[in-house]
Amino acid sequence: TKGGPLMREAYSESIISSGFLFCTSLLTNVCLMGMMSALLVQTVKKIAEVEEEEKSLINSLATMDAFWNHVATMNESNDGYITIDRLYEMLSSEKTVRLLHKLSVDPEALINLSDFVFSEHDNRLSRLEFNRFVLDLRTSQKGTLQDHLVTRRFLKAKLTQ
Repeated sequence: TKGGPLMREAYSESIISSGFLFCTSLLTNVCLMGMMSALLVQTVKKIAEVEEEEKSLINSLATMDAFWNHVATMNESNDGYITIDRLYEMLSSEKTVRLLHKLSVDPEALINLSDFVFSEHDNRLSRLEFNRFVLDLRTSQKGTLQDHLVTRRFLKAKLTQ
């Protein structure tokens, strides 16, 4: 093909130069194939991670529904909100702690951060806000820029107290 005339010209100059050119092009092709296969492996790995995260999130949402139903049964006012006092009361229940562990949420972290989060939301959280708060505390959750911003606000609020 197009490399044939180049190889013939290199061979006419010297057999060593044609051999060197052949080895260089062979090595280049092998390296490119290795890079492409590594790229393919990384793509498959990332897809598997995303699918695993989606599956985990679906399971977490189902558990969060069970958790919110547990909140609703313990909430006499049934106004669709949870207060910090109600949360502390719920955390004394074994069922609440089991549901949190099923979600991979540390109850101690929930207690430590609850006063800050509740103070930011007029001392009560809706179902959506509460779900987001609890799901963000999962141990499998990776840190994001938003987490750093919230941590900064938290530290600033604690230092001004």
